[in-house]
Formats: sequence, C-alpha cells, structure tokens
Amino acid sequence: MQRRRLRVSSLSLMRWLLSCAIGAIALGALMAVHQCEIGCRRWGGELRWAQELAPPKLSKLPTSTQKLGGAKEVSQFKKLWKPPSRRDFVPCVEPTSSYLPRSESRGYLLVYANGGLNQMRAGICDMVAVARLINATLVVPRLDKNSFWQDSSNFSDVFDEEHFIHSLSSDVKIIKKLPKELKGTTKAIMQFRSWSGVEYYQDEISRLWDDYLVILAAKSDSRLANNKLPSDIQKLRCRAFYKALRFAPQIEALGKLLVERMRSYGPYIALHLRYEKDMLAFSGCTYGLSPAEADELARIRENISYWKVKDIDPQEQRTKGYCPLTPKEVGIFLSSLGYPSNTPVYVAAGEIYGGDSHMAELEARFPILMSKTQCGSSRAADCHPSVDHKYTIDQKQVNQGDEVLYHT
Repeated sequence: MQRRRLRVSSLSLMRWLLSCAIGAIALGALMAVHQCEIGCRRWGGELRWAQELAPPKLSKLPTSTQKLGGAKEVSQFKKLWKPPSRRDFVPCVEPTSSYLPRSESRGYLLVYANGGLNQMRAGICDMVAVARLINATLVVPRLDKNSFWQDSSNFSDVFDEEHFIHSLSSDVKIIKKLPKELKGTTKAIMQFRSWSGVEYYQDEISRLWDDYLVILAAKSDSRLANNKLPSDIQKLRCRAFYKALRFAPQIEALGKLLVERMRSYGPYIALHLRYEKDMLAFSGCTYGLSPAEADELARIRENISYWKVKDIDPQEQRTKGYCPLTPKEVGIFLSSLGYPSNTPVYVAAGEIYGGDSHMAELEARFPILMSKTQCGSSRAADCHPSVDHKYTIDQKQVNQGDEVLYHT
C-alpha cells in the first residue's frame, strides 16, 4: 500500500515538472517572438522616418550605378555608355605623297555661306575644295545673315579666323577681305550646281576666269562629298572641317566649361531634338501639334520666299520618315534603349517649338534636363535642372557628349 502511494506521488511530481518545463519553453518562445516584433517594427519605423525626412539630392555621381545589384545589370549599364566601335577606321586628313603645292591664283572666290551652323560648316569646307579645284584665292566666307535665325555673327565671331587662314596656307590662299580695287568690279554670280564632279569645276567654272577676276558663290551647299572626288580633295575637305575650321577661343572656352559641368553629374546624353519652329515649318511636320500651331507653321513656310515647296502633306512626310521624333517619342526611345530616368540629358537645340508644353512628357521620363542657359552661367551651382528651360545649341557640347543623339 505504501509502495503504491509512493509511485503515484512520483508520477504526479514528474507530470508537474514536465508541465512547468513546457510552460517555460512556451513562455520563452512567446517572449522571443514579441521582442522580435517590437525590434523589427521599431527598425522599420526608424527607416521610414529617415527616408521621409532625408532631403532630396541630385547626386554628382551617375545614380543609376548605385542601384545595380547583379553582374548582369552592371554589364548592361556599362554597355549603354561604351563608345561605338571604330571598325578600323582612322582619321584621313593627311595628303598623299603625290599632292602638289597650290597653283598660282587666277582670281578671287567670294562665298556666301547659307543655312544653319552645321550646313555652313560643311559648305565652307566644300568651298575650300572648290577654290583648290579652280585655282582661286578664297576670301573668308560671309556667314548667312538673312536666314530664319537672323544671326548677325561674322566669321571671326564664330571661328578662329587666323587659324583657318594659316592652317590651309599650303592648300589654298585665303585672305580676309577682297582687295579694295576689286570691290566695284563686275562679278560672276554663281549658284554652283549641286552633286557636280571635278570636271564641272575645272572645265565649266574655271572658264569664267577668262572674263572675270571675281566669282561670287551665292550659296555654299554644293554637296561635294558625294561626287567621286580625288582622294586628296576629299582629304582637303576633311582637313578643313576637322583641323582648320576651329571655333573661336571664347566659344571653345564656353564649350569646355559646359562639358566639365555636365560630366560632374556622370555620363550624359547630348540630345539634338531638331524640333525648332523653322525645322517643322520647312518640313511640314505637324504630328502632335495643335491646329493653331500647324497653321502658324504653314504661314511661315508660305512667307519665306526661298523655301520652294509650300503645299506639304504632313502625314505623308511622317510616313516617309522625313519628320523628327517628337520630344515625347524621344523619351520613349531613350527608355527603350535602357537608359534610367536619372540619366542627365543636355538638350542642344534652338528654342523648342511649343516650349514646356511639348517638353513635359520628355521631362517626366528624364527630369535631369540641362541647357546652355543653365550650365553656361557664371556660377557652377546654376548647372542643375529647373522648370524654366531655354534650349540653345552648342556644337562643342554635342560633339563631346558621352552619347549623342541627333536627328537629321
């Protein structure tokens, strides 16, 4: 009887000890979970608070790299900014061993360059080659002052005139002004036939020296690049374009400043939208414009006498690919290429037609839009995105962009 009571007491004690152990384990687990919840909630709350109160910053580094995690993403980012392959092409400006010294001049070639900055640069280089072909002394070209832009700049305001003259002295004789005694002389006024070859200039045009001392080229866009020119003449055009036709020192300095300030934000895109009023009016491209804007462009085209084509079908132009992309389409295009929204974009162009109303969707996708008005300020701190954009062209900035997108 006594043994049975001892067994019951021992069993009860064991049950009690087991219940206490289970209770202790459960209580410990409960306390651990509760403490973890408190800690995690507190950490999460502190993180959210820090994120909400941290002031927005425009990083001086390419912020897109800060979000790259895997090796594949890093590789894709580097590929976006990788310079295009040269495919074994090399500069081709030095004359061949058979290149002859310049011949004695037979007369003077006056040139009125026409078009925008790029067109005038190309045209001037063509006229250097023409002067060589017809044995002319080239008078420093006169820039277009009667075009849509009404720019009053002279050659020396835009280009380094002394460098232009001296760097080509072995190829063509160049002078700043026509001699005084020839200012009143009768001139042969010509519009050189576009797409013409060497024979046209050396035969038909050179014959004019028999009757005239001065030939005036009323426009410079003769498009020599497409006409099977001798190698040394093509190389002369390239020397003129890439070596001789250098920007004036003050423009070079401003361009260098702009590039340095833009690159302080990391790699950037230099974007020429080709969406200015004159471009749209000339081409008849009205996609995305209001009826009032389309009517304004039609009136401009009608009132400019030297624009020969007046009646243009906008839809046909766009279907044939003759129209620039709209700013909205450019934004979609850049995003599709993989550029992140925090990529700095330098907008190099004249005043965008429609202003902020047409730039809004591009700016929504790429808010870090810059222009010369901002980055060309005397204060470096002014080089940052702002709501009031004034878009102006800067050729040097475009040429030195990490990526260049240019509508032709």
